[in-house]
Amino acid sequence: MHPRNPYQTPPNFKELALKYPEFRKHAKQKLTGKIEIDFKDADAVRALTTVLLKRDFDLVVELPPERLVPTLPLRLNYILWIEDLLELVNPKPTVIHGIDIGTGACSIYPILGAKKNQWHFTATESDETNYKCSQRTLEQNCLTESITLKRVSPESMLVGNLDLNTQYDFTMCNPPFFDSDNNNGPKSRTSNRTEPTCPKSGGSNAASEIAVKGGEVQFVQKLLQESKDIKSAVRIYTTMLGHKSSLEPIKNMIIKDIGAASWTKTEFCQGRTMRWAIAWSFDQSISLTSTQKPSKSLKSSAPLPRPPLAYTIVKERWSHKGEYSVVVIMAKIVEHLNQLKMEIRKVSESKTRSAVEFIARQNTWSKQRQKRREEMRQSKSSVLEDDQPEPKKMKVESESTDAVAKPEEQKNTVFHLKALVLVEESNTIITLQIQWIEGGEGRESTNQVLQYLKNHLFDK
Repeated sequence: MHPRNPYQTPPNFKELALKYPEFRKHAKQKLTGKIEIDFKDADAVRALTTVLLKRDFDLVVELPPERLVPTLPLRLNYILWIEDLLELVNPKPTVIHGIDIGTGACSIYPILGAKKNQWHFTATESDETNYKCSQRTLEQNCLTESITLKRVSPESMLVGNLDLNTQYDFTMCNPPFFDSDNNNGPKSRTSNRTEPTCPKSGGSNAASEIAVKGGEVQFVQKLLQESKDIKSAVRIYTTMLGHKSSLEPIKNMIIKDIGAASWTKTEFCQGRTMRWAIAWSFDQSISLTSTQKPSKSLKSSAPLPRPPLAYTIVKERWSHKGEYSVVVIMAKIVEHLNQLKMEIRKVSESKTRSAVEFIARQNTWSKQRQKRREEMRQSKSSVLEDDQPEPKKMKVESESTDAVAKPEEQKNTVFHLKALVLVEESNTIITLQIQWIEGGEGRESTNQVLQYLKNHLFDK
């Protein structure tokens, strides 16, 4: 999942059930007390999506039955990737204008992009039900000035649907993944995996949404040809893919058939669901190849650095702590690091980005509950011993405790963990990242520190 995706921390279903009656009827409590929903039930997924849109984005959305239900983690992953691609455009446009091809039942990408980033969109749709529902969504949320919805023919994706006097910055597309001539779709590799076969969650009876003649490769081939016809009208073209096997033939078309200046690919991971995406551009000033990861088959003298551990600090969960800002959050983090007896060095600080480096000489963060229980046990034992008439017993136990502690103290003197802590704000979302540098038990130590901070930052 993208490091800036707020749903890295899964929604609290119990809180949602208490707050939203429409979600509560789909929530089921297990014997352990945990609240769950059935993700194979389209009505349950529909309720989850609508309440999250309402709570997290202040969007009122009604999703019609018998149409695909958009899942927010995946949609946000795509939006966040587009944000990353736009960083390659220089100079960056002051007003971003995107195109959503086949916008669906509620124009999910445009409404998220407009609400989150103030982007403008041209959204196209050929299905009448989807078109009418999307129009209502735009009107209910006062987004008609930011988003232009167009009813189009299914035969055309770009050509004839755009104002060629407008410079568009990107396209988005979530194509039908399956071949309408193959009703069963490709077989899954495992018996319990729902991808890449036809989806069992967020189901749809609208055949055009999930299947097309020739499948997604033939669909994207047409998109590629139309992009070649209008070339510079759009800076960066992108599309999502449902099957990894589609990447290679589409990449070959980009390189051999349409003559794009550069291209790149990525993958989106949301739990057990995988999706892929590919982008291409005819603009010589944009180098999409710089975003591509080196091939695993290439030999290198040094291993690639692993990405930092990341955690999104959700504004709603932070409200009881004070101001939701990089400066305040970093101050709280430094406070906890000081409590862990770490050496702190400030690296950089600004309104939107702050970094510190820490060195830990001993592991003071793991097994906290066990340590607290031991302290309580010793405290109770000490109270009982105060009533004992034989002080010798106390002395023997004290000496024994010191004898046990010395090897641990010697062990801690050689412990050394060095890491970088970064707090960064991007598009009003604040992310905490920890990058292991050296020492400790490797990356696992930084993972333990991150877990400690998560537990204590939100401890009321």
